Amino acid sequence: MAAYGGSYVQPNIADVTVTQLLFDNGVRAHIHVSWLHPFKEQRLVVIGSQQMASFDDVAKRLVLYDQRIELKAAEPVPIQGHGEEVPFASDEPLRLECQAFLEALHTRRPPVTDGPSGLRVLKVLQAAQRSLIMNGEPVQLPLETLRANGLQVTL
Repeated sequence: MAAYGGSYVQPNIADVTVTQLLFDNGVRAHIHVSWLHPFKEQRLVVIGSQQMASFDDVAKRLVLYDQRIELKAAEPVPIQGHGEEVPFASDEPLRLECQAFLEALHTRRPPVTDGPSGLRVLKVLQAAQRSLIMNGEPVQLPLETLRANGLQVTL
């Protein structure tokens, strides 16, 4: 991962950051954060091989697009489809997280997001901060294999 940023209001406190993530399976992600940005925008875009999804947390809209790239005569051709809004529950995420935690306590089943999950998030944030301090120098996180609900996942 590599993180870049700028401190414009206070020294050593980034007001704007761009973090690039590259996973071992070739998946890439980038995160842009700016509290100085003139537009309030909280958007997650996922680009898949057949469709794309966009979640706008400000407008509370989830749209699935039939949009992809096809190869025709070895040339990439964009296929532009229409977006279809996907309904979803408008429950408050923090409330759902607290309810899931209380349910885990009541049933004695492991919570969906447990301590090790939180620790992995903190390790990613720490690596991003380290890269930011080193002016965007890439920081590699060690591979971790974990078992969750009978599935093996490599991070």
